[in-house]
Amino acid sequence: MKKLVITMASATALAFAASCTQQLDKQISNGNNKMKAVQFRIARPTNNLDEVVKFYNQMLGMEIIGKFEDHLGYDGVMLGMPDKTYHLEFTQQAEKAPLPEPTKENLLVFYYDNEDDYKRANERLKNAGIGGVEPENPYWKDKSVTYEDPDGWRVVLFNGVYNP
Repeated sequence: MKKLVITMASATALAFAASCTQQLDKQISNGNNKMKAVQFRIARPTNNLDEVVKFYNQMLGMEIIGKFEDHLGYDGVMLGMPDKTYHLEFTQQAEKAPLPEPTKENLLVFYYDNEDDYKRANERLKNAGIGGVEPENPYWKDKSVTYEDPDGWRVVLFNGVYNP
C-alpha cells in the first residue's frame, strides 16, 4: 500500500510538471515571455560622485533627470539619454566604502548615428584633457574611441549604430 501511495504521488507530481511545462510552452509561443519593462537603469556606486556626474553630464551630455541627498546615508544622481528610457544612477555613501575595481572589458557603449555628433563628443572630451585609451578588445579599434570615467570604468563612443 505504501508503495502504491508513493507511486501515485510521483505520477501526480509528473502530471503536474507536464501540465506546467505545456502552459509555459504555450506562453512562450504566444510571446508572453518577452520583456515588458519600458525603462531600465544601471546603478553603480562611486566615491567620486561630483567628478563622475561632471563627466557624464558635461563631457558626454547626459541630462540630470533626478538626484537625492542624504537618503539613508546615500547621495545619488540619475542621468538619462534624451528620451529618458535608459539612465544611469551613481550613488555615494556618506562614509566612503571600498568599491569593486573595473576591468578593461567593463564597457558602457554609446552609439552615434550622426558622424558630426560623434566627432563633437570626442572633441569635447579631448578639449577637456580627457584622452582615449587603448581598448582591450580589438573589435573596438578603428570604429570607436574608448575613454575612462573618473573611476576608471570604460566608456566607448562608437561611430555608427548597432544593427543585430
